[in-house]
Amino acid sequence: MMTRGLMIGAALALAACTTGGARSFDDPAVQKLFNMSTPQYYANLTLANRIAQNCARYSYDAALDSSLNEARNEVGRGSLSANSQRAGIELETDVSQRSFQVKHGVDITSDDLCAAGDAEVLEGSAISALLIPA
Repeated sequence: MMTRGLMIGAALALAACTTGGARSFDDPAVQKLFNMSTPQYYANLTLANRIAQNCARYSYDAALDSSLNEARNEVGRGSLSANSQRAGIELETDVSQRSFQVKHGVDITSDDLCAAGDAEVLEGSAISALLIPA
């Protein structure tokens, strides 16, 4: 139990160092987001937003979201292409939310998502790129 606490503490400290401002586009987690299909991208944004809403330890990196959207628009995968893919985005978001809930053993509509957020940060997932430790 103590080892897990130390690992989470180390990950949060590392994340705090890397999120002292906007994360770099060279960051592997940011690159994962940038390279995703439009439906996957929006599903990950939704999950990161849920974590930030249901965990006081994290806030959502709206500045990175905006920067990524601009860069993705330049290559045809940003918000400008999202309207034509609305059905795919909704389906991918539903599937991603269900997978996330099973992976972390949580209900994203009612549970505290701090442990799930910590796990995503430790994993270096695309979701973690949008989480700013408080």
